Amino acid sequence: MLKIDQIKEKLKKEGLDAFLFNSYSNVFYLSRFSSSNAYVILTDKEVYFLTDARYYENAKEKLKDFIVVELKNGLKGLKEFINDLNIKNLGFEKDKITLSFYEKLKENLKPTLIGYEGFLNEFRVSKTEEEIQIIKQAAHKIDNVYKKLLPWIKENLNQNIKELSVRRKVIDLIFEEGGTSESFPTIVATGKHSAIPHWETSEEPILKDAPLLIDMGLKYKGYCSDFTRTLYLGNLDQRFEKIYNIVKEAHIEATSVVKAGIPIKEIDLAARKVIEKYGYGDYFTHSTGHGIGIDIHEEPRIYKDNEEILQENTVFTIEPGIYIPNWGGVRLENIVVARKDGVEVLTQTPLELVNLL
Repeated sequence: MLKIDQIKEKLKKEGLDAFLFNSYSNVFYLSRFSSSNAYVILTDKEVYFLTDARYYENAKEKLKDFIVVELKNGLKGLKEFINDLNIKNLGFEKDKITLSFYEKLKENLKPTLIGYEGFLNEFRVSKTEEEIQIIKQAAHKIDNVYKKLLPWIKENLNQNIKELSVRRKVIDLIFEEGGTSESFPTIVATGKHSAIPHWETSEEPILKDAPLLIDMGLKYKGYCSDFTRTLYLGNLDQRFEKIYNIVKEAHIEATSVVKAGIPIKEIDLAARKVIEKYGYGDYFTHSTGHGIGIDIHEEPRIYKDNEEILQENTVFTIEPGIYIPNWGGVRLENIVVARKDGVEVLTQTPLELVNLL
């Protein structure tokens, strides 16, 4: 099982007899089983997977390395199971539960609860080759979505299509490519909307002679892809072309420094220095990237104040941008892997400017 032995070692170091995982992401990470109601309890000897009757038979069939337990009576049944383990110290994900859940859980519970934030982060940051291959497939699928989307936009540009019309098409293409869902709500930002990094896709019509920013991703086998391109519709604006080329240069520069063992901040600083060189530093308003995997945003944050060392096989985004209020913006985003000898770029779509007339 995925890094289970190392996680058990961490339990020993922390003086824990067991750990209760309840968040969807960590339960999936440990089990590769998708359930809306499941827990993993890890002890020094056993790994338990607890779920209700809706998932129990399927889990029992698939999870041969787990002791699969049918969870009855909800939280009450969970507490009874924990009490029967006869343990003293139980770790739990304090950053993944509500106060209400915590108060109900600790009531009449035998072991002492010890809360942790990001207990599995150190294991999830560095991906296995199997995980990298899944994310690579997810990245290639979103590349294909983009390839199919461009001619559709061109064909329908005179039909008064809206931002949400483009999002609906993206969703159709995600399923066509074998994705199971969007990895986040697709951002389609026309004109000055592209100056808002996380614009909420609207019923506004797609404008001609204006930028169009598309930020999208899909989930595949439980893992996310993330992808952004900014294209120009209509007669190319020289200011847009200039800003696009600056962002592209920043993206290439940031990518070129990626290598396992460097301080993470160097990646952000590489992109930021390019943008500042051209006088647009104040218009780059977010970090250069973020880790990606089961969750769309994972550790590490690729930012100028992150002193941590980049681990081998960390998968993350590179997505510098420039955003001019009331005019528009440009962001270019790829997924990359930090290898010991350099960078592997998983996204295949070129960075060249696309101008649809």
